[in-house]
Amino acid sequence: MAEDTGQRRGTKRLPGADREKTAEHRRNFLGRLLSSIMTKVIVVIVIVLVAAYAVIAKIENLNPFGSHTTITTTVVLGKLTKIEQVHVATRSYAADVKITQSVGIIPCFLVCNQMELKGSGTDDAIVDLSQLSRQDVSIDQSTETVTVRMAAPVIGPAVLNPATCSITSSHGTVNSATQAFRNNPNGYRPLYAAAETQIHNAAVRDRELLTAGEQSTRTMLTQVLGTVGVKKVTVDFS
Repeated sequence: MAEDTGQRRGTKRLPGADREKTAEHRRNFLGRLLSSIMTKVIVVIVIVLVAAYAVIAKIENLNPFGSHTTITTTVVLGKLTKIEQVHVATRSYAADVKITQSVGIIPCFLVCNQMELKGSGTDDAIVDLSQLSRQDVSIDQSTETVTVRMAAPVIGPAVLNPATCSITSSHGTVNSATQAFRNNPNGYRPLYAAAETQIHNAAVRDRELLTAGEQSTRTMLTQVLGTVGVKKVTVDFS
């Protein structure tokens, strides 16, 4: 009997070992639990940050890290009305005009002055923004877009280029009477005026000049208003 009791005592577990094993099991469980919780928290934080960034990027007014410019009609007009007369496009045109100067009913072969000018000159498309009012400007703050309603470019006065001009003239047979034409320092002035009128009329009929002027105006306004934060400029010509 004594021998059997000794054997049973040898196979009995020690209380301290069980407690250590239980504590180790608890530590492992808590470690896995904390690791799982931290992983989930990190994932949630990343998702929230990405979503917040996307929302803030779309709503610039709520972005505390970005600069937002408020575009006002006063600022826009202050920039535009300083632009008075601007030559936004120019083209060159040929000129070929003839003028006959005579005296009353005297036949031209006796007393007259016939002149012809061949050459070229230029004419411009011009805009004037000095008279724009608040009703001519619309602003979309969400897209930083400005719409300007203004008159289309107009054709200015022509300018004759003297370096390209050649003038020929012929006179009547009565030299004493036609000498006054030749001695007149302003004798060619009507010829110049007629050439400039011809150039101007050609420019008025030239649709390409007006189209170039409109495009140049849009480019100019985009550059000018870009300095105050405008991203896009739309110009409506009337």
